[in-house]
Parts: sequence; structure tokens; C-alpha cells
Amino acid sequence: MKKKVIILYDLKDKTQVKKVQILRKLFGYRDTSNYSYQYEREGALAKVRCKRYKKAIIELDDSKDLAKVMEVLNQLKIKAEVAELR
Repeated sequence: MKKKVIILYDLKDKTQVKKVQILRKLFGYRDTSNYSYQYEREGALAKVRCKRYKKAIIELDDSKDLAKVMEVLNQLKIKAEVAELR
């Protein structure tokens, strides 16, 4: 059975500009250019099976993806705590 993992991350000491940049890098965003073309920009967590709860909680469906997610959070210099669900 796969273990679910919850990651709590903290963006309190970041400015609003930094928060938006971080969330775009993590989850991606929709970009609109000239003539109403829309592009879906993928984030770092696009290939990881996860759900986003509230503002600062990520639930991973499989604990194998934890290393990938923590690597991304460390690169972005984000403090995070990990908890496993049974």
C-alpha cells in the first residue's frame, strides 16, 4: 500500500512578488499572449501525483515522489515540514 505524505511549506517571510514566482514555479500557470492565444506553462510538480490543499499544503499520493518535491522546495529556499499519513 502506498503511503500518503503531507508537506507543509511556509511563505510568510516572502514578498508578494516572490510568493507568486514560487507558486508559478511549483504549480504552473496559464499564459495569454497576443491574439488571445493561451499557453499552459507546467510547473515543477506537474509530473508528480499530488493535490494542493489550502495555501500551503501539498498531499502526495505516493511517498516515492517526496525526494523530488523536497529538492524543488530546497532549490526555491522554502521551509517545509513533512508528515506521513497511515
